[in-house]
Amino acid sequence: MSDIIHLLPDSVANQIAAGEVVQRPASVVKELVENALDAHATEITIAIIDAGRTSIQISDNGVGMSETDARMAFERHATSKISEASDIFKIRSMGFRGEALASIAAVSQTELRTRQKDAELGTKIIIAGSKVESQEADACQQGTTFTVKNLFYNTPARRKFLKSNQTEFNYILAEIYQTALANPEVTFTIIKDGSLYAKYPKGNHLQRIVNIFGKQMEKGLIPIEDESSIVKIYGYIGVPEMARKTGANQFFFVNNRFFRQKSFLGSVMRAYGNLLPQKEYPPFFIFMEIDPAEIDVNIHPTKTEIKFSEEFNICQLLEATIKCTLGKNNIVPSIDFSDSADYSDMFSFKKSDPIQPPTITYNPSYNPFKTQDSGCYPNTKTNERNWEKLFEDYQTNKKENQQLLEFSSNLNSDSETNQPTVEFCTQIQKKYILAFVDGKIYIIDIKRAHYRLLYDKFHDNFCHERVPSQKTLIPVRIDLTANETESLKTILPQLQELGFDIEEFGKNSFVVNGVPSDIDITDTQQIICDFISNFEEANQTIKDSVQEHIARTLAKSASLFRNPTMNKDEMAQFVTQVIQNKSFTITPEGQIVTIIIEPEDLLKKFN
Repeated sequence: MSDIIHLLPDSVANQIAAGEVVQRPASVVKELVENALDAHATEITIAIIDAGRTSIQISDNGVGMSETDARMAFERHATSKISEASDIFKIRSMGFRGEALASIAAVSQTELRTRQKDAELGTKIIIAGSKVESQEADACQQGTTFTVKNLFYNTPARRKFLKSNQTEFNYILAEIYQTALANPEVTFTIIKDGSLYAKYPKGNHLQRIVNIFGKQMEKGLIPIEDESSIVKIYGYIGVPEMARKTGANQFFFVNNRFFRQKSFLGSVMRAYGNLLPQKEYPPFFIFMEIDPAEIDVNIHPTKTEIKFSEEFNICQLLEATIKCTLGKNNIVPSIDFSDSADYSDMFSFKKSDPIQPPTITYNPSYNPFKTQDSGCYPNTKTNERNWEKLFEDYQTNKKENQQLLEFSSNLNSDSETNQPTVEFCTQIQKKYILAFVDGKIYIIDIKRAHYRLLYDKFHDNFCHERVPSQKTLIPVRIDLTANETESLKTILPQLQELGFDIEEFGKNSFVVNGVPSDIDITDTQQIICDFISNFEEANQTIKDSVQEHIARTLAKSASLFRNPTMNKDEMAQFVTQVIQNKSFTITPEGQIVTIIIEPEDLLKKFN
């Protein structure tokens, strides 16, 4: 039998390896921009055509490459960042594995033009599908320009699974934002389809945040800063009023590298505690500086997850720092958050520090059998009064519980009346209705059922008729980021059809002159921002998604704030409405509204 195992050609191996590095056009932008930063560029220009499908061009004014280096850069695992395995554990550059250019060239038509500062001529290389088509001298400017054309032209299956141009461009912007926020000393210019899209001049971190996310973001940010022997933490966190339904504006950086980590996000959310509404997330821009030997950035293909040797301690310090900052700014009640408070030595220990045994102090004159009052013993009579008060509270709670049982008993006895549809119903603790209808037992959550009824009503109205609009007394101005502006322009016709009167008001700004008649005008900006975030990854049509979101928003605002006390006629009428509704078992979010128990199932419990 002949041999069947063979080595793959380099071109095929590169295409397979590119699957991890180059997932979409945004991956190309990320890798090439990081290379420009490693080349000490102070100006980077990103030009995008057709959301990266047709062309991606990254130009920088960095150190450039020699003729030999330019050709070598496209070989797999060719890098200038490391020379031995131990270097991986002290990485400060963005890229280091030498996979990016080889992977990009394997699935596109790539052109490289580069020149070093002291060289008279540069180098131009054209590669298509890992095959070098030409290499020649070129009179180009100092630095490096990569042009990546027809991405995935030789892997059509991957190209087919790319999403819409707007979605892919949003992914590109997200990668640019992550890099631009970490490097405010670098000027970034974005050109979309031949027109200037945005330019972020060099400055400090706060200026870069404002340039990207608008002036409205600056008003809701407060600075944080702390330092210990293991990490330095600084940046900005948002006040609770800035919280949104999505965590889009949440950024962690370590040594200027963006990363995501659930443990760190958990520390931030615990620090805010009950200051945030349920399922809302504050914006933050948190930077950390740490010894590179204490982290491992090589555990994830895209290097967005990082392993920390002191992860638990850093999380504790991060949580304490945010709590301290919120207290200093009078956002949470505090006992003493004066500037003299020092948390920097919270984790100042080192592995080399000697271990000291714990020490305790005690009062050698303490006599536990001494009954007379002294300076170190509590007053016996005071103790007796406290015990009497505790007993009184117990008696009061016992009495209230008895009254609650008697009240429930009265409900059960008084509610036994026949109805056309509902044979029996009673209210339990004002939260649930227990009903016997058509031979079945129903347990209904009152608030959730009311929300479900209103949602279906509003949704049906949106689907079958145009929603009336109400004019605002004063136009509401909304400032958005560049990508949010593009998304809003896309859905604007659908919003207008649903009762919103919105028009442009300068660059990245809009004014709202009218909203659907059932919407609270004070919630307009939050609702619009939620629409935008929902659309960027929505698989539904725009109109359907907006209708569903509006219906949920209106139903939540109009539903019961607290459970009412209902008489038997009101309960019977409410139960009838719920059961007759088309979807009465769950809320739009999937929470249980109604539990149905068959008599046979109940009998089995007693057998």
